[in-house]
Amino acid sequence: MVRQGFRAGLARALGFFAREMRGVFRQPRLILILILAPFAILLIFGLGYRTDPPPFKTLLVLPSDDAGLAAEDENFDEAFGDAVDLVGSTSDVTEARSRLRTGDVDLLIIGPADAISSLEDGERAEFLVVHSEADPVIRGSITLLAQLSVDELNRLVLTEVATEAQSRAGSADETIGGLRDATTSLISSLESDDAEEAETARQTILDSLNQLETESLASGALFGAVTEALGTDQSDLFGDLRSQVEATTGDNALESAQQFEEDLGTLEAELDQLVAIDPDLLVQPFGVTVEDITALPDTPALYYAPAALIILVQHLSITFASLSLVRERQLGLTELFRVSPLKPIEILVGKFLAFVVIAGTVAAVLTAAMLAFGLTIRGDPGYYIATLLLVISASLGLGFVLSAAARTDSQAVQYTMMVLLASIFFTGFMIPLDQLIPAVQVVSFLIPGTYGIAALQDIMFRGIFPDIRMLGGLAIYTLVALVASWFVLRKHVRTTRD
Repeated sequence: MVRQGFRAGLARALGFFAREMRGVFRQPRLILILILAPFAILLIFGLGYRTDPPPFKTLLVLPSDDAGLAAEDENFDEAFGDAVDLVGSTSDVTEARSRLRTGDVDLLIIGPADAISSLEDGERAEFLVVHSEADPVIRGSITLLAQLSVDELNRLVLTEVATEAQSRAGSADETIGGLRDATTSLISSLESDDAEEAETARQTILDSLNQLETESLASGALFGAVTEALGTDQSDLFGDLRSQVEATTGDNALESAQQFEEDLGTLEAELDQLVAIDPDLLVQPFGVTVEDITALPDTPALYYAPAALIILVQHLSITFASLSLVRERQLGLTELFRVSPLKPIEILVGKFLAFVVIAGTVAAVLTAAMLAFGLTIRGDPGYYIATLLLVISASLGLGFVLSAAARTDSQAVQYTMMVLLASIFFTGFMIPLDQLIPAVQVVSFLIPGTYGIAALQDIMFRGIFPDIRMLGGLAIYTLVALVASWFVLRKHVRTTRD
């Protein structure tokens, strides 16, 4: 008896399954729209998205007086890089601001009125970047671009300073040659006990040391500052050499002079090393290399593809579920269900299975299209399929619940569109979830797509088991939504037993 009742219930559920399937496949145009339209949306987005945004048309505003800045200075082009398209320069600030307001240019870069005087007064010479952008993302990009450009300009200036200092240090060969000659004369005079000649040689050495230190002071100080920052102890060679020269008047004068001759070779080697170092390394000793251990695609459109798939599948499932029950109420079929042996669970199972097959088929076609365009599933495909099935199930449950509040088809469509709009902003599709305050994140986790997007990104891009909170939350969401759906159906459809 129980077995016969189960078979009868299963037959009635499968009847609803067949009925919904026939209703969909009788509309081939609908099938094409359901499959081709989402794919076309992804394709158009992928082909139309530009990885590199267009450069900002920029007008350079520099003072007309001699402020230490030249409009034709190639440093500006190098500092601003490809993100800025310098369309010209002017000294008229009023005209420049007028061109910005009319949209003729995107940015104004206004140089300091008197950079040299500001530096002499111990103040930083400030550039002013003016824009009229409304997009908060672009506004943030402009702020970052301005800071990076000024940092690059500072680096270029320091590089020129280092290059000039190295040039002075490199011209010290003649001075070092004179030092060697004077050192040889000092050793010779000490060996022959010629005190007068020795004193003359000492004075020549000290004068040459002072001259050499002056010539290499700027680059030597810069090199010393860099090496000190790196934790390297650099001895004061000039101070040590002077001490050795002064020691040539004592009891061990000859030994001190010979030691001075050896240390002079060390000084010459350090100066050669200083001249050989690339000035860029002196002002920018550290670089950076970024290593990516994920499989994130380089094309942004491919990155958004899994999230778009989740949103489309969710919207499709919610729309099918909500419209199905509303249509039956409008046609008066629920009145027939009340006097039939149908049970709410049988109706729910039949419709649920039919819509899972339809939505699953669309998801499979879209997945094949993504794979054909180069996207890979780095993780376990089983987790990928399970995530899609859970998203479809949870979305169907949400759609059945929404049908309880809708009285007409148009109301059901409005509710599904509201869910779609919320999904775009609150599921992590456009804005990362961690950029939403906790109170708003509550809204995010009322939408099935939030769980699905996070899970698919783990599976497809990182190749790891998805966050258990996402899969577990999706499973709980499905269970709660389907139970709530059963209550909705039970309210509108009562069996003769009831």
